[in-house]
Amino acid sequence: MYNHTAYGLGICSALPLPELQSSTHIEADVVIRFGEINWSLPTPPPSWSYFEIDGEDAYLYWKVVGKFLVRSGKEIIIEPLPDVEESVIRLPLLGAVLGMLLHQRQFLVLHGSAVAVDGNAAVFLGRSGQGKSTMAATLYGRGHKLMADDVAAVDVNNASSPILVPGFPRIKLWPDAASAALGDDPETLRKIHPEVEKRDRPTFDNFLRTPLTLKRIYILSVGSTLQIKPLQPPAAVTQLIANSYIPMLIGQKFIRSANASVHLHQCTRLINNLPIYSLERPRSLELLPDVAHLVEKDLADKIQPAIA
Repeated sequence: MYNHTAYGLGICSALPLPELQSSTHIEADVVIRFGEINWSLPTPPPSWSYFEIDGEDAYLYWKVVGKFLVRSGKEIIIEPLPDVEESVIRLPLLGAVLGMLLHQRQFLVLHGSAVAVDGNAAVFLGRSGQGKSTMAATLYGRGHKLMADDVAAVDVNNASSPILVPGFPRIKLWPDAASAALGDDPETLRKIHPEVEKRDRPTFDNFLRTPLTLKRIYILSVGSTLQIKPLQPPAAVTQLIANSYIPMLIGQKFIRSANASVHLHQCTRLINNLPIYSLERPRSLELLPDVAHLVEKDLADKIQPAIA
């Protein structure tokens, strides 16, 4: 077994996970193992993927990878298809599957990327392609610490303020974003999948390993002006729900499940303790330093959220 840490959890895994931090000895909070999963797919079989929550068990399936069972926030069982490469198994395992496990452990799991700027945690949310990872990478390239990419876990049960729990030291970037945000040569970075151009960028050198108070959530959007604006509570809770990992994954079946009311309570509790902001900017990699500078100033409270 391989010992790793991520999201504040000790993970004991039968599959090596080089994207995660290794540990010589841990108390296992989570066990990952291979095994047969006694769960039948619906008829006709899904064309690409299928997900189902049954009490404390969650079943996840991808046509090109196989089955996963996530149980009670403590165990992940993998039943891969024959001859699937380990790197291909790790792609959903460290994304949707790990996100489901964190959901079972009562975290509010957001589809976003997170950085620590001078002791303040900030999460970037937005629809696919809005530049969440690129924004986090840009701030990381300016010397700030990365905390999470793709799966951001928030503890909303803290009495005084929400806490962001650090994930693992990797970030996924398109080649042009890796060049613009970090000055990397994309050809030196591993592809996240043999048939996908996105690159896997390690960030071991400047990764925050301890939880941090979450000070800002920014909803990314493209517009004509670079500006940060606070969102009113109804818009804020709508954005949180729209960018929550598990409802996005499960869809309408999640809304009809018993987990929906718990999730709504988590979102409401978060906006009662944390302002949510819109971060609008023109779509231009050349403007990344200007956007990063505006975020740095906002987090330092040197300005009120305003038009730049």
